Order: sequence, then C-alpha cells, then structure tokens
Amino acid sequence: MSRAALPVLRAPRLTLRPLKPSDAPAIVAGVGNYDVSRWLSVVPYPYTRADADWFLDRTIKNGKSVWAICDGDGLQGIVGIEDELGYWLARPVWGRGYGFEAARAVTEHWFGDLKAGDLTSGYFTGNARSGAVLRAIGFEPVGKGTRHARALSQDVEAVKMLMTRARWQKRQDFTLYTPRLSLRPIAERDAQDLAALTVSEVTRNLSRVKTGMSTAEVLADLPRRTWRGYPGFTLVIEYQSAVVGTVGFGGTMLSIGYFLSPSHWGKGLMTEALSAFLPELFERFPVNLIAADHFEDNSASGRILRKFGFVETGRGTGTSKGRLEPAPVITYAVTRQTLKVPV
Repeated sequence: MSRAALPVLRAPRLTLRPLKPSDAPAIVAGVGNYDVSRWLSVVPYPYTRADADWFLDRTIKNGKSVWAICDGDGLQGIVGIEDELGYWLARPVWGRGYGFEAARAVTEHWFGDLKAGDLTSGYFTGNARSGAVLRAIGFEPVGKGTRHARALSQDVEAVKMLMTRARWQKRQDFTLYTPRLSLRPIAERDAQDLAALTVSEVTRNLSRVKTGMSTAEVLADLPRRTWRGYPGFTLVIEYQSAVVGTVGFGGTMLSIGYFLSPSHWGKGLMTEALSAFLPELFERFPVNLIAADHFEDNSASGRILRKFGFVETGRGTGTSKGRLEPAPVITYAVTRQTLKVPV
C-alpha cells in the first residue's frame, strides 16, 4: 500500500492517521516505557530518539500500513500490519479499551480489500491484555512458538492468532437466538414498532426515552444505537415475530439497559434474552465488568439482575424523561468471573 493510499481510519474515540516525522517525541515517551516495550518483539529498550527517527523514516518512505493511534490528547500508540497485525499503547491509556478500537478498525480496513487473505497476529504468553483484545475482535489461537523479545534480550513463548475472512464476516452480525426469542441489531424498519412501545409504564423506568415518541423521533435516535462493532448499540427483542422490547450496551460505564412491552412482563422473556446477551458481551468485548442500574421502585429489574450475579455497588438519584422529578437509583455490576446464567 502506498503512502498516498493510506487512509485515515476512525473508531468511536480514536483517529488513526498516517505517521509523520514530528511524532518522534511522543513515540519515545510511549514505547520507551519498559512496561510497553517488554511485550514487543522488535523494539529495543532503552528506546531513543534515534530509534524513533529510524522507525519513522523507514515507515514513511516505504509506505507501510502503520497508523498513529490518536485521541484528543494526541498520539497514544501505534497500530499496523506488516507481517501481521500489531500495536502498542502508551502506559497512561491502558485500560481504556483503545487497543480494541484501534486493532478492530485496522482489521476492518484489511478485510475491506476483497483481495486480502487471512490476517495473523500474536502476543507473548503472559500479555493477557493483548490476548483478550485479539480474542474479542475474533482472532483464534492456532498454536504457540517462540519469538525474540529485543527489550528482554531473549526468546519468549508467544501465542499465534489467526483471523480468517469467513470468521471476520461472521463476526459482523450480532444476532442471537433463544428458544422463544431472536435478538438482532436495531434497524429503520423497527421505528414504528418501537415508538408504539414508549408508553409511560416503560419510559418511567428508562432515563433517555420520553413517553409517546413519534416514529420520526425514533428514527432520529437510531444512529447512536446502531451496531457497528463497538459498545454503544441496541438490539431489538422479537417474540412470535413481533418487536417486544430492546436490550443495549454502552455508555461511559459500559452498562446494559433493557425494557419489555408491559403486555409481555412476567413471562421470563428478559431473563431469556439476557441469558444470551450477557455471555456474548464478554465474548465480543475485552471487558471484565458490566454495569447496570434501575430505579428503586422497579424491583422486578433488580430481581432479574441478581439472577445473573449482579451485585449492588451503590445508590444515588437519577432522572427519567418519563418521570416528573428525580428518583432513587440502585447501581449494580457483574464481572466476567461472577456472571451466572440461570438454567
């Protein structure tokens, strides 16, 4: 791929752009941290300005498929595909999910070329963060080997990972099936049905949905709820071919939200939906904790959450477009290890 052809890529919180010579100081500050360089094959430690200048000159002149990972504060890492997909992030931004967003965006770009073959990657044994990111994107382990870690001056064990085109295409959908339900990404055709569900019994238990929404208002809200491969999406719940509710995941706290039509309360449908949805979230995203909350007077929601191992984490006050004034709210969380799926 030529330098001119290397596009700017976007992720929900990131811009991935071609590298430039002025990136050298940020690269030294980022990969020069031993906590970063120890997990990389070809990066020396200590890492100097001369190392960064050599890397940038080589990458830019040769038109390598390598991008700067940038947030609002500037360059926070590098991601690219040479022999395989690889990336690093500066130590201060670990734990923000940037690795997943950046690696997924580049993987999507790779498979956007219909002539591109399977994509490989890998990580040093012990680098659980990178392993979790790659598995969440859809890479699968295909073996182990040894690689030379230049910063460690020794060979170390590494896990080899592979993404096939068939696997990538399969991961682009987020449709789940249970004995009675189907859960699928929200679409424009659902707007009229969802508008009909914005009755007061539902909206008083939701924070951002007003009572009596029109079809046009639901359509206007769809862009923020569409499935694009990242947290921040909604699935509709279908029962007997009718849309009866939704379940979603996203927000700054990475929380779930859901509702059912009042005519379908008490049938165990939400428990059935979450039994498929929650495990899939932990499968598709490198998160260790999922949050949730409900208004204190919505005790049925609390009972559902506790079935899955959610535990109370706090109490406060929240607002709803379906309520006249703020009301008490209970917050919950469940981890990958504590999730329970009712039998």
